[in-house]
Amino acid sequence: MAKRLEASGEVLILARHPLVIAAARAAAQRVSGQLPRHTDNALEALAHLSRPGLPPRRVMLEPAAMDPLWTELLSTIDDPSLTDAMVFVAAEGSTVPDGVAALPPEAAQLERALSGPRERQERSPPRSPEALAAGLDRGALLVRYQPVVDIATRRLVMVEALSRWRGSPMAHGPDSFVPQLERAGLSRALAVAVVSRSAQDFGTLAPRLGIRVSVNVSLDQLLQRDLPLWIARARATGGLPARALGVELTENMPVRDLSTLHRAIRHMNDAGQEVYLDDLTLDDGRLALTRLPFAGIKLDKGLVMSLPDSARARQFVLNVVRHADRAGQMVTAEGVADERLWHAVSSLGVHRAQGFWVGRPLPHAVLPAWRRSWAGSHRG
Repeated sequence: MAKRLEASGEVLILARHPLVIAAARAAAQRVSGQLPRHTDNALEALAHLSRPGLPPRRVMLEPAAMDPLWTELLSTIDDPSLTDAMVFVAAEGSTVPDGVAALPPEAAQLERALSGPRERQERSPPRSPEALAAGLDRGALLVRYQPVVDIATRRLVMVEALSRWRGSPMAHGPDSFVPQLERAGLSRALAVAVVSRSAQDFGTLAPRLGIRVSVNVSLDQLLQRDLPLWIARARATGGLPARALGVELTENMPVRDLSTLHRAIRHMNDAGQEVYLDDLTLDDGRLALTRLPFAGIKLDKGLVMSLPDSARARQFVLNVVRHADRAGQMVTAEGVADERLWHAVSSLGVHRAQGFWVGRPLPHAVLPAWRRSWAGSHRG
């Protein structure tokens, strides 16, 4: 298995109050043994947290310095597999949002908080159909966008829209709420919300960046004749052009009728949307689907992670790439988590890459800053 990309040992401090800055710096230096990175600008902190690779494992935040990017900062940081400590610090008399436990600017307390196990303050997503539907209506859904780059040119070509559910104050990944939405018959409502949010975030940004936004759809959604119609309505909420949106067919249902799926893909193509086959695995039973007019094929991250050590996986990917080249399809490697995997997929002729080594799922507002950082990193 590929070596795990290690996050930075650096501590990031976002603070403005002198007492908070002094205490946070002292605590951070004791814990990490190095000078922390400090900023008083929320957008600069967000850009630093969103740069290619993995973020600082420890972050100290003064709530008063986080406005107006409170939600964006938390949703960028909140990944328990990446962040060991997220500590809120507030001077006496400062305003602290409800549900947030902020420590005083006392170096010893902050040092203990940075060194100890992370405490997560959150509420689980609702489970009843009524509460889930109400949550979608009131904007409980967040959408984050993971960069996809062309391997040969390193140019940003696409972002994949990934849904999150607002918590208090954290955000929850799709595994915690998508199954409940599907069981409640709200799959279309979720897809509409994701497309609408993407359109509002990228209506003018996508054409300016020259990229597409891809959203996930299930097989039953793709086979519905009115899919292009409701997608067009959702796109219209932000003026996102048809050519700037693509859809990814998820792998959660078996395909029983290739001809019906072929017609559905053509129907989407006629409406201006490219369709991609998502999460192709080694010995995938859906391999026959690659003969359909998909614009691209995405390799499952588990398959990608096995490439450095598995000749069989490498031959499988090589065969997929050769077929895709003949068919005019783009092959994207998901889960490119480190430089070794980048070179592995590049050597096999894979066209595009996404994964933590390229960039994590990000708020749309920070993508231009991520792109500048990626362009200056001379990776690959």
